[in-house]
Amino acid sequence: MNNSYFRLIMVVFLVVIISACSSETASDTEPKKKEPKKEAVEKAPTEPEEMVAKGAGEHYEKVKDLEGDALDEEIKSITKEFPKKLKSEEAYNRIIAAFAADHQPAFQELEDFDITFEEVEAYEKYQEERGKEKKEGPLNVAILLDASGSMAAKVSGTDKMSAAKEALKKFAEGLPEDANVMLRVYGHKGSNANKDKNVSCESTEVMYPLGAYDKGAFQESLSKFKPTGWTPLAASIAASEKDLQGKEGNNVVYVVSDGIETCDGNPIEAAKKLHESNIKAEVNIIGFDVDNKGQQQLKAVAEAGGGEFQSVSSQKELFDQVESNWSKAMHDTRVNWASAMDITDINWSSSNKSMEMGKVYTGTVIESLVDERSLLSDVVMNLRDQKKLSDEELTKLDESIQERYQTLVDYAKEKHQAKSDSLKAERDRVIDVIQKAADEARTQQ
Repeated sequence: MNNSYFRLIMVVFLVVIISACSSETASDTEPKKKEPKKEAVEKAPTEPEEMVAKGAGEHYEKVKDLEGDALDEEIKSITKEFPKKLKSEEAYNRIIAAFAADHQPAFQELEDFDITFEEVEAYEKYQEERGKEKKEGPLNVAILLDASGSMAAKVSGTDKMSAAKEALKKFAEGLPEDANVMLRVYGHKGSNANKDKNVSCESTEVMYPLGAYDKGAFQESLSKFKPTGWTPLAASIAASEKDLQGKEGNNVVYVVSDGIETCDGNPIEAAKKLHESNIKAEVNIIGFDVDNKGQQQLKAVAEAGGGEFQSVSSQKELFDQVESNWSKAMHDTRVNWASAMDITDINWSSSNKSMEMGKVYTGTVIESLVDERSLLSDVVMNLRDQKKLSDEELTKLDESIQERYQTLVDYAKEKHQAKSDSLKAERDRVIDVIQKAADEARTQQ
């Protein structure tokens, strides 16, 4: 090998080495292209309980009330960022995360449907109260009647005071024969003018002393006053403690009022003190045509007094409340209650409740599911128009949406059936209560 040939080989070798190094250096210095981040989409729930608990999708509120072109445009705006060539499972997860409806309120309404029967509620409550530490002896009932100026206002074609007096006559006539009753009125003196406030706020007076009911004397006591002044409710409740002090038996206070305390007293504290005193009287209140503020205070007074508050807005409601609640709850005669009840009434009531429950099931729960399915179908059509999925994947996506719908429908049927079974069980229990009460009544006759 001569020198010229050797040098040629060395030159070629060096060129190859230099080229390789240059190429390697260039590749090392070139920026690497970043792989696009794959968006993580939460997997849609598969169990019906989870579907309901999950609630509304991220964009459901935007589209739930839209229709036609407006709905289509909003769906397109939301889904335009969805990648193309989606698989059905990923598309389904995205759709549910974005557009699922909130079924919780509908299912909750079905769950909360009232299956109790008011026909026996008062009786059972009374029986329960009898089982608590009740004193031996007669029932002592103190009626406190609001005679403030506002009771002169008209309601249902008559003034509130006249309506209240008629209701109290009915109430007193319906008391057990061994019960004692008294009537105290308040706010019946002076006037509702500022100059007479002191006189009126000090006016709380017994019109019928505690004793056996005498129809003539009781009715006469109701004629001795007219609606006049302010509302010393607290003072009247406090005075009733003295009225009932030392009286053996079970003590109950009933208040009829159309408004709140206006004499700077604290009726809540007065009711609490009365209830926690040695006479342990319960303070029950009927609010007659009372505004919202008045209802809130009177309810708080009744709760503090261990009793109940009822609101009525008409003469008929006042009469019905006295008849169906006060008298029934206080009667100690199973004969009257059992003879008035009929199993047919319970069956009719049960049938009506079943129909009302059916309306909640079909008109609220199922309607919510149908609306969601319709919305999700619109979303699928929109994705098809955008060519986000192949025809094969679109078919699978439709199947997934239909499967979700059917899963929720089956779940709703189970919930409805369970509630219906509970209603039937409660009906049977109530019928048994009536039959036992009737049997006991017959033994007392």
